[in-house]
Amino acid sequence: MKTIVTYGIACLLLGSAASSSYGQQLQAAGISGSFNIARLHTGQREFKMGSVTIDPQADQNNDETGNGITLFGRWQLGRGGWYTQPEVGYVSTLETPVGITCSSGSIPYSGRRIRHLDARLLGGYQSGPLRLFAGPIVGYYLYNSTNSSGASFTNSDLREAATALDAAPPRLQAAIQVGTGFSVWRLDVNARYEWWLTQYSTVVSLQQQTHYLNRNLQQVILEVGFQLYKRPLQAY
Repeated sequence: MKTIVTYGIACLLLGSAASSSYGQQLQAAGISGSFNIARLHTGQREFKMGSVTIDPQADQNNDETGNGITLFGRWQLGRGGWYTQPEVGYVSTLETPVGITCSSGSIPYSGRRIRHLDARLLGGYQSGPLRLFAGPIVGYYLYNSTNSSGASFTNSDLREAATALDAAPPRLQAAIQVGTGFSVWRLDVNARYEWWLTQYSTVVSLQQQTHYLNRNLQQVILEVGFQLYKRPLQAY
């Protein structure tokens, strides 16, 4: 967490230094927390690996939850309502389970949380307290230890399948985000939708067979932020 805060402050200071040369004014800077509703979406059908059947769509009707923390700075462009908002954030969500079926039965399996650091460059328009915004995201996936449920399986086929599914996705991820929000006093209340362009892909290898499990992360983000610094919006 210390690294996230340090990196975020550095990004905001660099943005502030660069903004003066482009006629921008720092309007707000602060911190926010979010509740995330996430799903790893896929159209991939089930496939067999040895005696095990893996179904990526087994739990597609259910959403997972998570949370996040973000440091942001908002710079007004000129004297109208247009603004740019660089952000750095940390996000952690549960992974959507896949179905594993073998001779001893069927289970939903999820081996890890999805954790990543995000650098976002959002742009938008503010009219009174209301805001609309959108922009690209570059995410850095954080590898972490998986849960121990796969190792505890007594069935060797299930255990090997769970271990194969624990393969990590690519480190760097790209996404886009759109959202709307409003500001009251020093509070920001936002709703965002996020779609990851980079597939959350894992290479599943089992019993000399290899399959690529491709999924896309989608999130609805409900967020409340506090403006540690606030400057009135400059009108024309």
